[in-house]
Amino acid sequence: MTRISLYEPFASVFPPELFASAINASAWPEWSRSSATPVAQNTRVTAGGASLGMPVDVLETASGWTIRAELAGVTKDQIDIQIDANTVSISAKRERKSEPKDGERLLRAEISAASVMRSFVMPSELDESAASASFDAGILTLQLPRKKAQLARKLAVQ
Repeated sequence: MTRISLYEPFASVFPPELFASAINASAWPEWSRSSATPVAQNTRVTAGGASLGMPVDVLETASGWTIRAELAGVTKDQIDIQIDANTVSISAKRERKSEPKDGERLLRAEISAASVMRSFVMPSELDESAASASFDAGILTLQLPRKKAQLARKLAVQ
């Protein structure tokens, strides 16, 4: 299977983490974003030099959208999901499990406390009351139905 990746021409000169933090997403005009596709905003907060990534799949269905996010090393009580009109925000925080006990010596520590946050702006408003979330084997699955359009009603003049 062929894997397609995004070409970053300045990655060798400007590390992506440094470049992304230097540019504010609000500096880009609204017209530069497509309204037909969800816009993702990625914010990573690191602790101890490590980062917790959150790769996602966003699928459009007949009734709305499905978002699947990979959250390795996180339990479901460490996940926070916010829905506001057509914006979905997912944040998670992983805490360091334990320190070495007596008689143990830590030779390499790559797993550390970290947190991550991703936000998605969907093309239309979401039905917050019908949205659902499940978490299994490190994969968070959100079912986000579209809000039903309000039908116009006729008022009688009295």
